[in-house]
Amino acid sequence: MTKNLLGATVFFILLLGCHDNQKDSTGTKKEEGTTEELTIGTKQIIRSAILNEERSIIISLPKDYDTSDAEYPVLYLTDGLQNVWHAVGTLEVLTRTGSVPPMIVVGIASTNRVRDFTLTVSENNPGSGGGKKFLAFIEEELITYIESNYRTNAYRLLEGHSLGGLFAASTFIERPDLFNGFIIMSPSLWWNEEELTTKVPDFFKTHVDVDNSLFFGIGTYESGTGYGMRKELKNFVDAIAGNKPTRLRFERKEMENEGHMSSVLLSNYYGLKYIFSDMTFPKSLYEDYTDETFLTHENFIMEKYGKAAKQSAESYVNLAAELREQERYTEAITVLKRSVSAYSFDVGLMNFLANTYELNSEVDSAIATYKKAIETSKENNYNREEEFENQIKRLLEK
Repeated sequence: MTKNLLGATVFFILLLGCHDNQKDSTGTKKEEGTTEELTIGTKQIIRSAILNEERSIIISLPKDYDTSDAEYPVLYLTDGLQNVWHAVGTLEVLTRTGSVPPMIVVGIASTNRVRDFTLTVSENNPGSGGGKKFLAFIEEELITYIESNYRTNAYRLLEGHSLGGLFAASTFIERPDLFNGFIIMSPSLWWNEEELTTKVPDFFKTHVDVDNSLFFGIGTYESGTGYGMRKELKNFVDAIAGNKPTRLRFERKEMENEGHMSSVLLSNYYGLKYIFSDMTFPKSLYEDYTDETFLTHENFIMEKYGKAAKQSAESYVNLAAELREQERYTEAITVLKRSVSAYSFDVGLMNFLANTYELNSEVDSAIATYKKAIETSKENNYNREEEFENQIKRLLEK
């Protein structure tokens, strides 16, 4: 099979399986004309003894949270009332396409940004320097509350923009063990004449094996390359690189033609994709495939990010299609069985699996898979029952 034909085949399979699941999260079909509210989360009030104030938080749960028993990573957002809207929308797309795992989002509403996001006092900014107390609130009260009341796994991610980005970068230096990943957007590293950058060399003297993942994003319209926030961010990242950390993953990306406020959307998108880039199949899997390495990788991402973590449907189909081209049908079946498990509503994947069973002379398994596809089509109103019934009839007549 040529690469062009292979690509066309994969696209056709995905097109046939591309349906909007018409059930809600409870598994109930909606009648025509039914109306309901669509929400991105719930707003709650936490009374903080550490901050001596009430603090609003917004909690957004994964789509299937109520119908699964999975545990989920948690993304903590500073400036939560502002950032939760675009963050949840981006996560919906990236989760649906298998680029990131489903996760819980916790947006922390701001009350006094200068106080909360700065860990040191600035003479030019009265009331600054309350960041350590704010960090204590997150660790001792907020994280404790979230992990006591929701199904979370061990992976935590902190995201911040501007002064919130300074806070996220400061948290990495102050408490790298508290979060596994950081998305640091347009950080105010100018604070106190770039004092945080000056702390980097001493930090790595005592944290030689730090293994966090860091993403730094900024817009090209935020300053020139030789001054301002772009230069200050480059100074910080260069300081990290200069200490040659062997386990730390980090990347700096500039968003073309974006300013301080508009770059946030893209920084969040690319940041999430970078932080969770270890979910994707390694190149070596394509070069030297074995069922063991495939299943080891899938188990790795589920253990690290929760059992709801998965590849994109395209990734499973592409890998299976390559194996089929090599007539390695048993191994293609391993990949497709995992894809059907990950996307239990996708009859296109079931169709591809059944066809691969047939190529491997496993007719009974092909028929059983087509029967499952019929049930799924009925449940989701896909109207493909006749197609799969005809496939079963054809196999029985062979």
